[in-house]
Amino acid sequence: MPGISALFSVISLLAGVSAAADPFFIVQHGTATFTTRVDPIVSPGEVSSHVHTVVGSSSFKNEYSFENSRNGKCTTANIVEDKSNYWIPQLYRKQDNGTFELVRMNRVNTYYLMRRQPDEEVHEFPPGFKMLAGNAKRSTYDDEDYTNKAISYTCLGVSGKADTHAFPEYNCPDDLRANLFFPNCWDGVNTWLEGSKHVAYPASGGHDSGGPCPATHPKRIMSLFYEIHFTDRYDYKPGARVWATGDDVGYSLHGDFTTGWPTGLFLKRRGTCTPDDPSVIIDEDVGEDGPLAALPGNNPIWSANGAPTVSNTTAPSTIGSATVGSSPASSATSSAASIFPSTAISPSPSSSSPPASSVIGAINLVATGTPAGSTGNCKARKRRLSSHF
Repeated sequence: MPGISALFSVISLLAGVSAAADPFFIVQHGTATFTTRVDPIVSPGEVSSHVHTVVGSSSFKNEYSFENSRNGKCTTANIVEDKSNYWIPQLYRKQDNGTFELVRMNRVNTYYLMRRQPDEEVHEFPPGFKMLAGNAKRSTYDDEDYTNKAISYTCLGVSGKADTHAFPEYNCPDDLRANLFFPNCWDGVNTWLEGSKHVAYPASGGHDSGGPCPATHPKRIMSLFYEIHFTDRYDYKPGARVWATGDDVGYSLHGDFTTGWPTGLFLKRRGTCTPDDPSVIIDEDVGEDGPLAALPGNNPIWSANGAPTVSNTTAPSTIGSATVGSSPASSATSSAASIFPSTAISPSPSSSSPPASSVIGAINLVATGTPAGSTGNCKARKRRLSSHF
């Protein structure tokens, strides 16, 4: 992948006229803004089966709408106009005594790459667009399947080691990096279909290529790539790394994306603020204050070729609209504009009052709130607001 850069060139991005390679840019995030059992794509309006670590717009709720994301008062992104949300499962370390320690996520890089065929238009994500990469229930690996190859791990600080598709069998002194490459072909109509079937990987050329799109998904979209860095300064022990899903092998790594980009263009600005959005979180301990006796959601440990089981005993009920925003239709249409012209160039190489809450079973969804500030970058907040209960 290209080296990390703090520069964001709007002119080269929108023009798309490099003779050597198509433009790309990187949106950088620091620590997570949210670590909670919320997933507005897979579990809209409910408590998710497992904990996620989330970056992006401060207005993150358990039901997604483009308008809500755009109304976020701040974002973890260094490009403050990016009000998208990006999330993956939280990583834990299983201790010798059977408890689970939350592994700190250090930073996230989200790459926007333009991998395409010569003369091919690349379309922006339309309002309301969301998609997935990976599979939370996958317990095997197929090297011929692009959806499997799209997730990998990089062990930083160790030389001579190739990327792996399961957790590395050694410790990573300079971070364990989880990598996800999202589909870059779109059906051109739907902003979402169940199972993320509105998007697909190229028909050939590789999961991370600009290979031709399948006939079922003829429209090229930006190639979105995640790099998520986790602290891994531990002695290596088999089975000690555990995703919040209960997976101790690593095959279930998956990522979610909801767009919050302004329609029509990407801008470069920076700023600072304190979050003041009514964002929804789950009132439970996710391990930020010490080891847990069990994974949140009571997810059991499962290994390769195992049968993932959800043991969540929480029975979600209706969530009040005062706490959670309304959800868009599960499938929507859009006439997306092309953000890159069909130029003949080669594809790139590769309030001050306590927050309201709505009870879901034995768990509270908490609408967080702080005094208003100017739009810009936001800092991480504790997920468990014990002072309010």
